[in-house]
Amino acid sequence: MSKISREELIQHLVPPPGISMPPYPAKRDKVYRWSLILLVVGLTGEALGQFMESRPLEFWMQGWLSVAIVVAGWTFLVWLKEWRWMVRALVVAGLLVWPFWALGGWALSLAATAIMAAKETHCFHFWAGRIIPWYSLALGVGLIIQLPHLMLGLVWLGLAALWLSLVVGRSRLPLFEV
Repeated sequence: MSKISREELIQHLVPPPGISMPPYPAKRDKVYRWSLILLVVGLTGEALGQFMESRPLEFWMQGWLSVAIVVAGWTFLVWLKEWRWMVRALVVAGLLVWPFWALGGWALSLAATAIMAAKETHCFHFWAGRIIPWYSLALGVGLIIQLPHLMLGLVWLGLAALWLSLVVGRSRLPLFEV
């Protein structure tokens, strides 16, 4: 994260004029942060499933990730109600689709996390958040063209590393409360 001044941080914790926001207690921010940690664990597990060429591990890691992403999406702090509900719709749809259509579940889940990463970067200037949306798109293409397991495993591991960087940066910020 680049240096962000205390004034900039406070500015991002005050809704813009005309925006009403439901309460966002610090406890909810803790849940959001923990869900992002579980996201990193799940991405690492998905990489492991690819390396091991284990369809059951890949399937259950996608489920793990889908649940972690639902929690993250539901506790995600964003001022605009439309964006908040779009992310929530994507994460819930990703969870519901996952058992029946893995690729569709991934498309929805990766789109939601790309939005979350971009928003975090917009507010707090995390370098990884600039890369995650494009990287997620490239991963989606890799899933569509069915890259070899070893390559997909490396790509999943790369996404886990990017999210880990963002999670570490986010953990250095104070707990948010609105």
